[in-house]
This record gives sequence, C-alpha cells and structure tokens, in this order.
Amino acid sequence: MEKTPNYSEKKQGSTIEFIIVVVIIAVLMKLLLDVFFSQQEKITNIAFVGLAQNFTSKINVIHGQWLMDKQPDIVVINRLNSTEKQYVQVNQSGWVDSDHSSLACHKIWQQTLAMPLQVVKSPVVAIEIHNKTIKNGRLCRYSIANGQSFDYRSDTGKVKQVH
Repeated sequence: MEKTPNYSEKKQGSTIEFIIVVVIIAVLMKLLLDVFFSQQEKITNIAFVGLAQNFTSKINVIHGQWLMDKQPDIVVINRLNSTEKQYVQVNQSGWVDSDHSSLACHKIWQQTLAMPLQVVKSPVVAIEIHNKTIKNGRLCRYSIANGQSFDYRSDTGKVKQVH
C-alpha cells in the first residue's frame, strides 16, 4: 500500500522546486544582461562612426554655404522644415572654428551638430591638440571611452577617423 506524503514532505518538495526555479531565472537574467551589454558597446561604436560621418557632412555643408554667401565671418544655416536659423562661426578659410581660447573644440561641436557631447548615453570628450604645423586653425579630437575617436582640422576642414 502506497503511503501519502505528509505536509512536511510536500513543503520540502515545494521549497526545492522554488529554489530550482529561482536559480534558472537568475542564470537566464545573467545571460540576457551579458548579451545586452555586449551589444550596447557595438551600438555605441556604430553610432559614433555615424556621428563622425554626420559631422563631416555638416562641416562641408557649412563650408559650401560660406562659399555661396561670399565668405562671411558667420554662416547662416536654415534648418529644414523650420523657420529657425543656425549661426555658425567660421575662420578666414570658411571652416567651422571658434575664437574661444578655452573649450574651442566643444564650441565647434555645438555649432556643427547642435547636440550635446554624447553618443548613446556615452560622453564624448572634446580636446584640442596643439600642433605647431597648424598655423591658421586648430586640431580637435573627439573620442569616446573605448578609445574610438576622430580628428577635425579647422584649417583644412578635414575629418579623419583615428584608431
């Protein structure tokens, strides 16, 4: 004759089942978090490359507008589908620049992209690299925490990826 399980045996079985379920859920959460964070870095890298391309395009648009406007000190850019205008300071060669001695690269970023120094929740660091070969401009480096960066030369308008 089969013996029916008593209350304490049922409770012990339920506790073991509960612990097994909790362990399985914890393992699955760990795996999902690992996948999420590995993809987040890839997404940030891809977004930063896209941002560098956008930066290059905007620099060239501003320079083209400078040429069409007969080379003013400040270029006025009309925003698409808006009455809002953007005023961009350029140097005598028509490339985006700033006459601020401190935070000039930050100002160049703001004038060019009109957005915070950030890409996918990762801060972008803007530094000016002093280079004696650059006489009429500055060299700005924009980089993110993983070391990915691009340089902008305000004397030539060149934007170059740095690895």
